[in-house]
Amino acid sequence: VVRGQTILIGGMPGIGKSTLILQVADSLGLKNMKVLYISAEESSQQIAERAKRIGIRSKNIYIVSLGNLGDIIKAIDEVEPDVLIVDSIQMITHPEIATITSSPANIKATTEELVKIAKLKNIIIFIIGQVTKEGEFAGPKLLEHLVDTVLYFENDREGVYRVLRTFKNRFGSVDEIGIFEMKERGLVSSSDFSMISQQLVAGKTYSVVYEGTRAIIISIESLVSRSFYPYPKRIFSFIDPTYSQILLASIEKNTPLRFDTYDVYIDVRSQFKTKDKGIDLAICASVIGCAKDIVFDNKTAFIGEVSMLGEIYPPVFLSKRISELERKGFKKVYIPYTKEKIESTLELINVKNIKDFYISIAKK
Repeated sequence: VVRGQTILIGGMPGIGKSTLILQVADSLGLKNMKVLYISAEESSQQIAERAKRIGIRSKNIYIVSLGNLGDIIKAIDEVEPDVLIVDSIQMITHPEIATITSSPANIKATTEELVKIAKLKNIIIFIIGQVTKEGEFAGPKLLEHLVDTVLYFENDREGVYRVLRTFKNRFGSVDEIGIFEMKERGLVSSSDFSMISQQLVAGKTYSVVYEGTRAIIISIESLVSRSFYPYPKRIFSFIDPTYSQILLASIEKNTPLRFDTYDVYIDVRSQFKTKDKGIDLAICASVIGCAKDIVFDNKTAFIGEVSMLGEIYPPVFLSKRISELERKGFKKVYIPYTKEKIESTLELINVKNIKDFYISIAKK
C-alpha cells in the first residue's frame, strides 16, 4: 500500500472480509500507523470482541460506528489517521444525496468523496464492498474505476480456503493471489496449498499452475462415459469451456479416440479459477487416461501448452514449476521439448505433440 491509495475489497457476505481487514489493520498499526476503523454494519463492541478473539495486538486502532459521511469526515479530522477503513460502503449515507443508502447514486458519491479525501489528506483508505451472486459489487460497476486497487475475496467450493485476487492495481502487479484458511484465530496464509491425493484412478492427473509468484500443484479429474443423449454432454469446471472443446477436438484429430457418442466431464481441482494454459497437457492426459483406462500414479505430472493443431509448447516458468514438483516429492514429469536447460532430479519425459504423447502413454 502507498499513501493516497484507495483500495476496494469485495466478497460475498460472511466470507471473512472484516476479519481480513482487521488483521491488516493490526499489521499496519504495529508499524506505528494510526488506523481509524469505521464500522457501519456492526457496533464498536462487536468489532472489539472479534479483535480479541483473533488476537489483535496493536494499540493504534480506533473503532467507531458511524453511518453518515459527514460524521466520518469529522472523525477523520479529529483522529488524523494514517489509514481509514470503511466497512462497508453500502451502509454509508451521503448527506447531499437524497436517495436510499445502498442506491448506486449514493454509493458512487460516497466513494468519490473518500477517494478525494485519500488524495488531499495523503492517507490510505480501505473500502469494503459486498458482492452480489453474479460476482459484481453491489453498487455501480463504476465503483471499480474510481479506486486505485480492486481486490476480490473468493470462497472455494468446500469452504476451506479463501482466495484473494487482484483485479486492478495502479501501484503493483495484478497477477498476485493470496490463499488463506479460516482458523479460530482468523485467516492464516496457506503457503503449502496443493491438491495431491492418495487415490489412484483412471482420469486423474497432476500439473502446476503459476499464479503471480506462486507455483501451485493442482489435480485434474476427467470422466468419459457413453452418452444416452442426442447431443453428448460437455461439462467443464474451473476452466475455459471454449478452449476445453478445442483440446477435445485436438485429441480426436491426433489420436484414434472419438467423443461423438461420449459425455465428457472435466474438473480442475484447484479450488480457484485459472487461465494458466500450462495445464493443457494434464487435461489431455486426464481425458485420454479415462477413455483408455490408464492410471497415472500421484508422483507423475504433466506440464505443457497444447495448440489446436496438437503441438505442445513450454509454458512460462517451466523450471520453477518443475522445482515445485520436486519439492513435493514427484518422480516423473511429461514436458514439451525446450531449449531451456533444466536441472532436476525428476525423470523428464519430452513429448512433441499429442500424437506422440498418446503413443507413449498408450503403451501402458
